[in-house]
Amino acid sequence: MDYRFKKLFSWFFFLLLSFHFTNLYAQSETKAIPQRADIADKYKWSLEDIYPAAGDWEHDFTNLQGLIPKLSEYKGHLAESGKKLLECLALNDSLSVKMGKLYVYAYMKLDEDTRVSNSQQMADRVSSLNTQLDEATSFIQPEILTIPDEKIKSFIQTEKGLSIYQFYFEDLLRTKAHILSPEEERILALAGDLAQGPLKIFSMIDDADIKYPSIKGEKGEEVQLTKERYSRFLESTNRRVRRDASQAYNSTYLKYLNTLGATLTTQLNRDIFFARARKYKSCLEASLDKGNIPVSVYENLIQAVSNNLEPLHRYISLRKKVLKVDTLYTYDLYVPLVPEAKIEISYDSALVIIQKALAPLGKEYLKDLKKGFDSRWIDVYETEGKTSSAYSWGAYATHPYVLLNYNNTLENMFTVAHEMGHCLHRYYTNKNEPYVYGGHTLFTAEVASTINETLLMQYMINNAKDKSQKLYLLEYYIQQIMGTFYLQTLLADFEKIAHEKIEKGEALSAGAVRKSYREILQKYYGPELYRDSISDLGALRLYHFYRNFYVYQYATSYTASTYLSTEIYEGNKEALARYHNFLKIGTSDYPISILKKAGVDMSTFEPMDKTIELFNSLVDQLEKLLLKE
Repeated sequence: MDYRFKKLFSWFFFLLLSFHFTNLYAQSETKAIPQRADIADKYKWSLEDIYPAAGDWEHDFTNLQGLIPKLSEYKGHLAESGKKLLECLALNDSLSVKMGKLYVYAYMKLDEDTRVSNSQQMADRVSSLNTQLDEATSFIQPEILTIPDEKIKSFIQTEKGLSIYQFYFEDLLRTKAHILSPEEERILALAGDLAQGPLKIFSMIDDADIKYPSIKGEKGEEVQLTKERYSRFLESTNRRVRRDASQAYNSTYLKYLNTLGATLTTQLNRDIFFARARKYKSCLEASLDKGNIPVSVYENLIQAVSNNLEPLHRYISLRKKVLKVDTLYTYDLYVPLVPEAKIEISYDSALVIIQKALAPLGKEYLKDLKKGFDSRWIDVYETEGKTSSAYSWGAYATHPYVLLNYNNTLENMFTVAHEMGHCLHRYYTNKNEPYVYGGHTLFTAEVASTINETLLMQYMINNAKDKSQKLYLLEYYIQQIMGTFYLQTLLADFEKIAHEKIEKGEALSAGAVRKSYREILQKYYGPELYRDSISDLGALRLYHFYRNFYVYQYATSYTASTYLSTEIYEGNKEALARYHNFLKIGTSDYPISILKKAGVDMSTFEPMDKTIELFNSLVDQLEKLLLKE
């Protein structure tokens, strides 16, 4: 089991806004990146909540290492009685809970500073131990599938403890055709470390090895580029700064071009290997089948967007007109159209605004949200060696955690709201569900995060202080939908095409990958956006492509959250009750069914159509305010 649930933001959200600048920690961009020791403890997560001392992790590691062989005692005996089957499943759950704590702690320590060799060793050790556990448990599902259905039912009736596993058994039987023999499952489990190879190599390049050059800032000062600073440069009203930042940032990846190309194609071949080993028709089918998501849902998303690109093309044309440029480049996409409304917001001020914005979710939600803010669940600021971007993570036996690289932007504030949505979803589910259903499919997980973003945006627009601020917020909202809905669908489209090419036996060099990506960029953004020679490098530098068919769920989740948030914001108590129930459900039902109970049917075009209508309306409003005064 891969316990690593990282939600990393990509390069596409780059607008900046704030309401009040009272930064308790602020570093000048002309200074070196701070060290972790420079940051106050209240802005660092407390991994001591998991293991107070390093020796405690070692103790649990050794203990789990000694318990794993006990699983072999049940091999070949699961059909003997309900009691024997329950004992095995309970032991599996218990060991998995221990593994979750070990895994999460080790990798979060590594993410604090990817350069620390001891943390790298801990992560490698726990990854190997996880593979051992996977190998030791690989017999369970194939052996259960040899037990006749009627016998399973009788076990459940006579052994009451098995009743919680009923949906687990039902889902297992659904995927029976794709579960292999015990020996074949063991072999696939043994391949676990090898399967993580492409992601590990990419992460080491992107987080540890890569060094960006310095550029001249707006005042001619020398500034070292980082991933977080790059976003701010793209917001600069000085086009020379935007161009230089884009050139310097993207060109850095050209040094690793062939390696990144080989790493990505190896990842695609990895996906194909596992899909074919499990007798799926395609990688897409294999990925979606984990949550019983019909392939039509993925295809409907791409179809809905591809058939309705005119509003996006219209926004690109509007941006070109307002900026008064002859040629619109990709580095022109994020500079504010109303720069005079651009101010900054400190982390502490952002927390106050988020709590006000999420008030429609109720007093209990707000109480637990504040608990997360006050109890060091969050690692806030960028430091040297720290992994980039943001994610929410945690284990069943821990409270949730959030990694940020907060840099006083509006994007950062939305990231806090987003990741805390994940956190509280995990928090409520783990309190309500047994371990076997304690996780979430990404399909539902992203709804809980993006509904927070939607409510935050509604609050901010309704509380805009003047026309300029409203323009700025409308533009941000448009960019938010463009990044979360249109761009994620673009990436999903590219990912589908890339997998299909290799499935057909076509070779994909770095050049071929870039060409395919460039064609899709042209289709989605239209003729008004010029793509220079390095604009297609996104195909090779995005973490998301190392989680096969992952990104589409940002788009589907955004449409679901937009659909659900309207009723909640308007005070519909039944809608709020349905949503609270949604937050408590893990994997004890299928994602499509869970969302239907919450009030939205993702098997139809309606949620996508509503989001496209919203986007079109926002472009209308922006155009009216900008050009028809």
